[in-house]
Amino acid sequence: MLAGFEGVPLDPALEIIALTGTSWRICDTRVEPTDPGGLLAYIEQDSGGFDIIMLRPGFTETAFADSFEAALSLINSRRASDSGT
Repeated sequence: MLAGFEGVPLDPALEIIALTGTSWRICDTRVEPTDPGGLLAYIEQDSGGFDIIMLRPGFTETAFADSFEAALSLINSRRASDSGT
């Protein structure tokens, strides 16, 4: 497990999988890899920041962040609110 990503401290329950040089898949390591509920989000960097597609139970939510760290923070906060923690 990565301790940090490009200088960003990580929650140990997050797995960041690079898809390209500017896009990542974010998964929850506490969920079995075969469970689709473990797929939390996709992040894609563009010239203005980071687009986020969060896959939440029952719907998809899009968001934007100025930094990769802010994108991860938003994903973590949504995950915590979905799980009630």
